[in-house]
Amino acid sequence: MRGKKKPGCKKYLRLILVLTAITLFFFGHPDESYANPEPAPISGTPKLHQQKIQLYRDFGTHGTIQAEINGGSKILADVVGQQVSFWAFDFNFDANDLNGYYQTTAICKDVTLLSTGYYLNIYGGQNVSTSTIASIRNEFINTILPTETTYFGSPLVGDFTIFILDIQDDYNQAINGSTYVSGYFDSRNEYSGRSYSNARHMIYMDSSPGQPGTTTFYGTLAHEFQHFIHFGKDPSEERWVEEGLSGLAVFVCGYGHRESHVTAFAEAPGTSLTYWEDNLAKYGATYLFMLYLAEHYGGANTTKNIVANTGHGIAGINNALWKSGYAVTVDDIFKNWVIGNYLNNSSIYGGIYGYTDSFYGISRVPGNIQITNSHSFYPALGMGSVNQYAANYIKFMGLGGTYDTFVLIPYGLSESITQSYSYTGMLGSLVLSITGINNTLGMSGVQQGSSNSTPLVEATLSESNTISTGGGVESSDGGGGCFIAKAAYGSSIAHEVFILREFRDHYLLTHPLGHALVSLYYTISPPIADFLARHENLRGMFRIALYPAVGFSHAVVKNPADTVLLSLSLLTFFGLILIKRRKG
Repeated sequence: MRGKKKPGCKKYLRLILVLTAITLFFFGHPDESYANPEPAPISGTPKLHQQKIQLYRDFGTHGTIQAEINGGSKILADVVGQQVSFWAFDFNFDANDLNGYYQTTAICKDVTLLSTGYYLNIYGGQNVSTSTIASIRNEFINTILPTETTYFGSPLVGDFTIFILDIQDDYNQAINGSTYVSGYFDSRNEYSGRSYSNARHMIYMDSSPGQPGTTTFYGTLAHEFQHFIHFGKDPSEERWVEEGLSGLAVFVCGYGHRESHVTAFAEAPGTSLTYWEDNLAKYGATYLFMLYLAEHYGGANTTKNIVANTGHGIAGINNALWKSGYAVTVDDIFKNWVIGNYLNNSSIYGGIYGYTDSFYGISRVPGNIQITNSHSFYPALGMGSVNQYAANYIKFMGLGGTYDTFVLIPYGLSESITQSYSYTGMLGSLVLSITGINNTLGMSGVQQGSSNSTPLVEATLSESNTISTGGGVESSDGGGGCFIAKAAYGSSIAHEVFILREFRDHYLLTHPLGHALVSLYYTISPPIADFLARHENLRGMFRIALYPAVGFSHAVVKNPADTVLLSLSLLTFFGLILIKRRKG
């Protein structure tokens, strides 16, 4: 019996071998999977920005090409199968080699009449299949063209060419995390009779390592087509605005978030929004800002106004926001955006600190960004600097109480300088002293608690603050005390809280009876405020209940004499009514 095998032993052995084979098949080559990750796509268009500006300065729009049809007769005849020579740009060029331009040939793969009466021409090599060309044509006509016309405006009239080639750049397959130029728009082609110009509306699309017909390829097509539309409206727009809107084009056309771009920014949230550099974090910053702006401030109407507006950079966006009916500025939006990049919570404060769309499947995203510095021992000392239109995130942990974590967010509101700050944090709950705050360097704060899932946002901090672990911020400048109002409106610097504070300081505290009422309020309000801070759904009810007090306080603060006369008149009126009723 000792040598006899148990029944079913062979069956279990076979099962183990099968599972082992499956494991080896899917997970047995980790070195290869990590050695060559998918390269990250970037645009070649910003690399040609300076020459675009120079061409526009030299020739304006007078030298631009005209529509290729005249009275229904097509002047520029593209025929399927014909071979055409094109000028293209080598992004890894030698400075002495034709300023980077070289000639290459391509075959006309498809010519399609559009509803506008103009033609879509697609050129490429033999390696692009007929079915792939048909997919590209259909995706452009049915998705990209109508969507981008809605979001960014109508493109320049005329035939349009998509040229698929192996774009020459410095991509190196052997380098981990390498980027490649996935496409570009060259404004030189918009000018007739200029050197290296193809004299036609066109964009270039990469075929290696780019893969025609994939989602990434279509995203690049959407990205570069926005550049083409933008050139027709505002040729000298700043790079960060154009790249942000082109990044948004990828998303609104249905091709999702560029994971490499979003992740790069989330790992470096101190990246400047407005100072352009050719790296993935810049693409991520500009895209996320435009996505946030579009989600919260007018969508397609606002983005179309940004493209159409001939103002540049921040000024142009401010003009577009005003035209779209929003009395806000880029600075206003930026302050909320940097908080939203930390929280990404659309369920609080009316959704202003979150993105509408999900970043599902991407590990490093808004809501999970890289912290600049963190402290859990006190006193906590530190210093830092903020780039132009960027933010840092400093976390103070182990504070105890309802809110045991506080995140300080210094942010810069200047396009010209990098600004410095320093801070000292002492427990009790957290006495935070900050230096460096001025008109162009602001500070926000977020309180979080393990026992309270609803964070408390302090949109603006002063030089010295006591962060209450029960909720709220008390400033040493006398700005504290309005516990219930701050809990209801979510911030000590809310306009309504400011009005109530003004009424308290200038009217109530100047009289004995008012002083007694304020003292009573300070005694009973903290537990109510703490309860409100933990129940977001009750804040709206309290805001409604506070409206009469806010309205009366505003009237008194702004027009005290008129308010007193009106109040006396109302009291007299109601007094006469009561007297009349008693006599009756």
